[in-house]
Amino acid sequence: MKTKIIYTVAAIVIMLLSILITGRLIMSKPVPQKIEQAKNLLNVKAQEIVNQQHGTNIKYRGRISSYQNISLSAEVSGKIMEGDVSFKTGQNFNENDLLIRIYNDDVKASLMSGKSSFLRTISGILPDINIDFPDEYEKWRSFFNSVKVDSNLPELPEINSEQEQIFLASQGVLTEYYSLRQQEINLEKYTIYAPFDGSFKTVYREISAVASMGVELASIIRTDKLEVIVPVLPEDAKWIKVNDPVKLIGINNTEAGKVSRIADFVDQSTQSINIYIDYYPNSPNSFLEGEFIDAEFSISKNITGIKIPREAVNNSNQVFIIQNEKLVYKTIKIEKTLDDHFIISGVNDGEILVTESLANISEGTQVKVRI
Repeated sequence: MKTKIIYTVAAIVIMLLSILITGRLIMSKPVPQKIEQAKNLLNVKAQEIVNQQHGTNIKYRGRISSYQNISLSAEVSGKIMEGDVSFKTGQNFNENDLLIRIYNDDVKASLMSGKSSFLRTISGILPDINIDFPDEYEKWRSFFNSVKVDSNLPELPEINSEQEQIFLASQGVLTEYYSLRQQEINLEKYTIYAPFDGSFKTVYREISAVASMGVELASIIRTDKLEVIVPVLPEDAKWIKVNDPVKLIGINNTEAGKVSRIADFVDQSTQSINIYIDYYPNSPNSFLEGEFIDAEFSISKNITGIKIPREAVNNSNQVFIIQNEKLVYKTIKIEKTLDDHFIISGVNDGEILVTESLANISEGTQVKVRI
């Protein structure tokens, strides 16, 4: 019994000692200091501004088109005959080549018959002119000799008096002459000659088909002179002038052109101003009608400003600068638009400008420049 009591007391003492030792250990552990939580700062990409001059070469994409695109229509009726070149789509030709001939042998015969009758009329009045108007005889004899049934009529001699005019009118000379001139003009409508070097873009009728008056026969394009149509943004178009040289850049070659005219209105579909460039093909590798190329405009005036990415501009005319580690809006002017950059003015040397897009970030936000 005595032994049991001793064990019990010993157990209690050991328990108390354990509690005492544990408490001392807890009390002796150092208290951790409270660490101040760092503020969350927005890291942005920025640069210190140094304004400088920038060259004003600008490049836009344009399309080659024919300087002239003409529709050929029949002014008379008749059978379509072969000309100097094949009457087929894609066929090229030279200036003054006979492109289309409409059967006209009957019209020629009628005209020649009329000229023969006119010669008879003139020969019949020559004796009277020699008597009544001796001073005018020689010019009418020369006129008679110059009339050929297979050639166009010469100019009618000048009529010098009222009596001479009355005499010629009464003999039917003036009526016959101007009737024949009208037939000659009409005969020219049976042949169509090439007004320039070019090719048939589309042919709507075949050889031996019958053409009716007013029917479109073919369309032709000019190939010795082409035109490049280049849509340019209004802010860039203001730097371009008529007669400015232009470098035309294709996949395999570079050619030279010159600004011929500038539209004075903005195209509603593209919101651009069309610049028209004259281009003369002069090599086997020259550009072709319908081809897309790059046009680089060289402008003598330089622009002072800074070049920044497009995404750095907010609301079309504002950028963020950093003052006292905070974002501040600054209004700028876009001087020139490049492929993916702007050249701007309005930011002073030494200012820190944000060069990236900050979506949904307000003015006054505290930031840290990212290196």
